[in-house]
Amino acid sequence: MTPFLLSGLLLLTGAQDAPDADVQIAPQTEFQTPEERLNERLDALAAAGPREAPPLVDEIHALWAHSGSDTVSLLMDRGRVAEQAENADIAARMYDHVTQLDPDFAEGWLAAGRMAAQAEDWGYALETLNTALTLEPRRYDAYLTIARLLERANEAEAALEAYEDALAIYPAHEAATEARDRLLALLAGRAL
Repeated sequence: MTPFLLSGLLLLTGAQDAPDADVQIAPQTEFQTPEERLNERLDALAAAGPREAPPLVDEIHALWAHSGSDTVSLLMDRGRVAEQAENADIAARMYDHVTQLDPDFAEGWLAAGRMAAQAEDWGYALETLNTALTLEPRRYDAYLTIARLLERANEAEAALEAYEDALAIYPAHEAATEARDRLLALLAGRAL
């Protein structure tokens, strides 16, 4: 081997061993279970403003949507597709299958409740939404759906309470804040 080639190899191998001064190694983060991540994101949501909340909401919904079951995920996907295609019967059937297959999956109960509300099956809607809240008491979206149902039933005080429950979890939710303020004004007007 020529001295020039040997010195070139030595330089090349030496360069591989020495870290670049500009390269920064990311700090290692501790592994979090999905439940730990969910708790952390919900805590952050409780303190988030309108700008910080949307990405937290997206991640929270993704964590809630994860069932751990391929069958349940497939049924939920089919239900969402049917719902988007405005085929409420198929969507409701898919979500009802989910609640039967995995009765501990709050997302399935919430979806079934949403479809029942759309079909104006108020009793079943409230039952399924309450089941979702029993399984996951931080489902602000279940509180919002219940609040809207109660408003339609002219139960302003109960609707106000449901909006306030939702806002305790997600204070930056604009529609819930507007609805709460509207109901507060309505109830104040009744009191006069």
